[in-house]
Amino acid sequence: MNNILEIYSKVTKNGIQIEFQGVKYPINFGEGIWNSTPVQTCEALKDNLALATTMHLPLIYKKKKIIYYSGRPLLEPYFLQNFLKDIPSCTEVDGLNTDEIIYQFLTTEFQFINPEIVIPSDKPVEDPSRALIGMSFGKDSLLTYAVAEEINLEPEIIYVVEQSLTYEEKHKRNLAKEFKKEFVKDLYILNHETGKLRDYNYLNLPKSEFGWGLQNTEYAIEFIPFAYALNRKYIFFGNEQTTAASYMDNLNRWRIYPAYDQSHLWTVHVNQITQMLSGRSVFTGSLIEPLMDMMIQHILANRYPEIAKYQMSCFTENEFGKDYHWCHNCLVCAKMYLLCVGSGINPRLIGLKNDMLKKEYQNYYTIFGGKSDLTYANTEVARDEQLFAFYSAIKKGVKGDLIDEFIKRGLFEEAKSREDELFNKYCSIYEPISLPKELKNDVLSIYKEELSLFEL
Repeated sequence: MNNILEIYSKVTKNGIQIEFQGVKYPINFGEGIWNSTPVQTCEALKDNLALATTMHLPLIYKKKKIIYYSGRPLLEPYFLQNFLKDIPSCTEVDGLNTDEIIYQFLTTEFQFINPEIVIPSDKPVEDPSRALIGMSFGKDSLLTYAVAEEINLEPEIIYVVEQSLTYEEKHKRNLAKEFKKEFVKDLYILNHETGKLRDYNYLNLPKSEFGWGLQNTEYAIEFIPFAYALNRKYIFFGNEQTTAASYMDNLNRWRIYPAYDQSHLWTVHVNQITQMLSGRSVFTGSLIEPLMDMMIQHILANRYPEIAKYQMSCFTENEFGKDYHWCHNCLVCAKMYLLCVGSGINPRLIGLKNDMLKKEYQNYYTIFGGKSDLTYANTEVARDEQLFAFYSAIKKGVKGDLIDEFIKRGLFEEAKSREDELFNKYCSIYEPISLPKELKNDVLSIYKEELSLFEL
């Protein structure tokens, strides 16, 4: 059994419990939420989450077989596609050979002791209406919440605790407390201990990207009990247009999707999943899919400043982020600063205090030739986004060391020659595929109004 991993799972009175190597990892919804979910659906959730939260383990433990003492998951084909599409991004960050990892994954044996597939109950959510928002306090989820409020979807927000994100977790709890106080809005907190199975410090293993690729898909499944308990029709994630961007690896062999399960292309499949798990009553999609990053930042700060002040997009993984929710020493902080000044927003409105156009921050901007460990920052879309944002900032009279560097390198002239192309690319409303049709007119009217006010 040395080359075999074993996963046990069971339904509890408050949710689900996954067991691995003698350690129990509960997913606790709370008795009131969990009891609203049909019994058969609870069993189906257990089988599917057992696989979704652990299917990366054979790769990181280098084992050839994993045994599940549970039923075969209905969603296995979805998880397989999601996982495979994510592998090249993980190997890019981890410095591994993609061919070898895909071979290892496809030759791993996944055995289910009970071969029977538990079909979820066909009972729909009673009188479904209104929305659930997956809240991370990033710009995407905050704008999603703000728009849902404006179009009277009375959104409830769910925050999923990821124990591996030490400083981020601390800051977000503080933000959540203040957010709840100001808006008198309940914050449903989902503690899923299964997140520790991608916490490599906890596992005493080298850090890896594996285990994060199904994060949004996993969250959508975990939101189903909340939909039943709160009579919700919609689940919305902050999946915007940029998340569909991809690029080829250095050998031009594998396509890298930096955030495949956050793309609108995959969100359509996540909607199929939540429909299957809810008697076809719960729709999953994105209210902000029609927008690129820069317009998301602009609309959030310009139209909803009272909400924008809670923004935390930084991962705060370094010591600079220990005491404040922007570390001012990472690529994300630099990007958000640039998006603000490029769109005419004072970065202090979202809590950024330092001038991140100083020379000392140059390495955080890939436009100047650097490459990031965050694969989404290496796409052509991300590079041109910086090109346009710097250009727009200059047109708005912004000054700084990196503005001078941008001009010196001839990037201003490049942007000027491509002005119409870049403006149309980053300041347009894209045709959505994951935005519910019945909400489309209300949502797009907000974006059209805001974009009509934006000028270079």
